[in-house]
Formats: sequence, structure tokens, C-alpha cells
Amino acid sequence: MSKGSAPKFTRAMMVLFPLAKAFTSRGGDIGAVLARNRIPLGALTDPAMLVEARACYSAMEDMAETLGDPYFGAKVAIETAMKGTPGLWQAASHALTLGGFLSRVVVEVSKQVDNVRYSIFVSPDIASFEVQRTISVSKPSNQLDAVGVAFFVTVIKKGIGEKFDPKDILVTVPTTAGLPPGFLPKQALITSGINGLRISFPPQWLWAPFSLDWNLVDSSRGEFGPDSDGKATLSYLRRVLVENIGHDDLSLERFANICGLHPRRVQRILEAQGTSYSQVKDDVRRSITEDLLSNTTLPIAQIAPQVGLSGPAALDRAFRRWTGKTPTGFRAEAKSDCSDCGNEMPIKNRLLTGKGRP
Repeated sequence: MSKGSAPKFTRAMMVLFPLAKAFTSRGGDIGAVLARNRIPLGALTDPAMLVEARACYSAMEDMAETLGDPYFGAKVAIETAMKGTPGLWQAASHALTLGGFLSRVVVEVSKQVDNVRYSIFVSPDIASFEVQRTISVSKPSNQLDAVGVAFFVTVIKKGIGEKFDPKDILVTVPTTAGLPPGFLPKQALITSGINGLRISFPPQWLWAPFSLDWNLVDSSRGEFGPDSDGKATLSYLRRVLVENIGHDDLSLERFANICGLHPRRVQRILEAQGTSYSQVKDDVRRSITEDLLSNTTLPIAQIAPQVGLSGPAALDRAFRRWTGKTPTGFRAEAKSDCSDCGNEMPIKNRLLTGKGRP
């Protein structure tokens, strides 16, 4: 195989993990989707595992089709853009302007994948942020294109705040079929044969003050001050754990980096609340596991990597330690006791409020 036709790869964890979490929360069988697209289950939690890019693209379409939701990818992308991603945290935290952020994204993404190339072009009249795919897409790219547009437009809008005007933005993309109605005015969207996407806007936006609040650098002055509300702080750290627990190496150092704090700072915050990082992580892991066992039909082999455990055996050992029961036994009891499941609080809400465990 020649160099030009060699497969292009991406880190499935970076591309598919948020989609897989949302798909599972809506009752989807992510294991089946991955199997149909020949993606190893471990790719969702192993940051070093590379997967052929076309398989990731196909899995995105598969999830949307399975759920019957043409806007699935865009919805997840918008939510992800509002919360941030560990992969782009550093680019966001060190950028003072939109131009600074986009420039850092170009560098950061090049380290992660070879299936896309990011670039920025600036003229006196217009600035463009471009995502060019290095492979052609044979199947419809509704979800792929929608995810890219929804994510970056939302980031730009959130980052520059009142400076953002939808009348001043122009998006060029192969298809807009996956974008929710009203996401952008129709005149802001152009469909063309471009192999990727282009977001154009006034060059003045590049120098606009930029802040995403994806970390605690600003809020820590009050929330993490000596007179702070400890329960609110603990709630925040718990939320970050819920969002990232599937990482197979969520060490204290890595977790602290995601939060924008020094590891010792995280330790002191948790100690002041009478707990520790390992205890909170264990509690979050247990809460998510119990919710998935009680409220989904997801196979136990697929639950383990979603909570950062190596496999069914590791999950079985941990669950026996937590509850004295096997995961299978717990699920059977939960099914028999669930006489009013229709009134259950959504899984994510229970986890974020700490109500995931009986």
C-alpha cells in the first residue's frame, strides 16, 4: 500500500467518548456499535489507542441512526463545547484571544490525529478556520460534519461572548443535514464539496478577549478560597470525575490537570471535607456502575471500561467490595424492585447530585 493510500488514524477516545456516553445514557448498546464498525471496546478508554478514522466516522452515523435522532452528534458536540474537553484544556487555558486559542488548537490537534489538518487564514477582510480531512468519506457525513460545525461554532460563540454575531459568520460544509434547525441562520450556511469545513468571520474577532471557563483558574479565587463553600467545591470535583471516570488512568495528577489545579491543592480540598481522591473516585465509580446496572441493559463487560476498570473480573471484585453482591445479582434485584422506573431522575442528574447510590 502506498503512502498516499495508507489508512489515516485518530484517537477514538478523543472523538467517540462523549458520543458513546450520550448514546449509552439513551439506552444504546455501544458495544454493538463498536463491533459493527470493528472498533475495539478498549479504544474508548485508552488514550494511546489509534483507530482507523473511517471506522470512527461510520460509528458516529451508526449511533444517530440507531437512536433515530439526526441531530444526535450536534447535540453532544454543543454540550461538550460548553463543558470543555481534556484534550483542548491547555489550548483554552493559555489563550487570551480567539486567535490565540485557534492557533493553539492547530498545534494540539496535529499531535493527536493524522486524519484532519487544521489551519487558519487571515486577510484584511476575512478570517477562516479550516478543518481539512486527509481522507475522502464514502458514506454520508451528516454526523461528522454536524459535530465539527456545532462544536467549533459553539466554542467561538462562548469564548468571545457579546462580540459574536451570527450575521457575521459563514460556515462552508458538505452537508448541514445534521445541524438542528435554528442553530445558525440559513444565510450563515453554505454547502459545497469541500472535504472538511470552513468557518469564516470578521478578522477583528481574532483579537477579541476570549474566555471559556473550562477550568477553575478564575473561579478558584472565590470558590476555593479559605471561606469557600466546601460542599459546592466537592460537588464540582465530583462532576469532573463523573465526566472523566472512564479514563483508564485517571490518576490524581491527571485529574488535577483537568481541573486546572495542583494535585496537592486537590488533596487539601478533599481532606477538608473529610475524604480523599481515591474515596471520591471510588464512590463515583460505584454510583455510575449501580446506575448502569439498574437503568440500562448494557452488558457488564461494557460497563467496566466506562467506569475505568480493566474488565468484568475487576468490576466483579470492586462491586463485591462495595455491596457484597455480584453485578449480576444486583441487576436482578434492581429489576425486580423497579416498580416505578418511569419517575426516576435521569442518570446523569443523580450522579451529579450525589444521589446515584441508594
